[in-house]
Amino acid sequence: MVSFEDGSYENETFEEFVWNEDLEDIEFYNCTFKNSSFQSSRFIECSFDSCEFIRCNLSLIEIKYTSFLDVKFTDCKMLGVSWGGAGGFLSASYDGCLMNNNIFADMNLTRFKFSSCFLVEASFSNVKMRHSVFDDCDLRQCQFHQADLSFADFTTSRNYYMNATSNTLQKTLFSLPEAVSLLANLDVVLK
Repeated sequence: MVSFEDGSYENETFEEFVWNEDLEDIEFYNCTFKNSSFQSSRFIECSFDSCEFIRCNLSLIEIKYTSFLDVKFTDCKMLGVSWGGAGGFLSASYDGCLMNNNIFADMNLTRFKFSSCFLVEASFSNVKMRHSVFDDCDLRQCQFHQADLSFADFTTSRNYYMNATSNTLQKTLFSLPEAVSLLANLDVVLK
């Protein structure tokens, strides 16, 4: 059974546990979490540095003043997570994650990579996402508002829509036929 009683953990692997309590004021460095659940837990003033979450359930976690630096999420279930409580320190990559209804607001997500993720009904509001990559992602009903998507890459993703007048799309990469969705708010007629 896992218990997080120490204030810091380094180079440790935690496997197959369910944690449904608060994690408060704990530092994790180069740790791996596998096949575990943190569903509905609160991460309060924690630090995850160079850590990896593999096949974990992080749905509905609440993040307060917690930093994620060089963290990898692989094949994780992360429904309904609001990342705004990361206190401005978020550097992560997501591969094969289910991230429906996630909220990214007022954040710098420059050079983030989302690969083979489901971001259905996710929200990106007032974010800087320059040079970010959405590789093979489903962005159905995902909302982008006041997002700087300059040089971002959406070429292999699908079901996206973004308002070209309320977002910055300088040199943003798209592919056909998906890119036709960008015309939806421009009051044009296609024949």
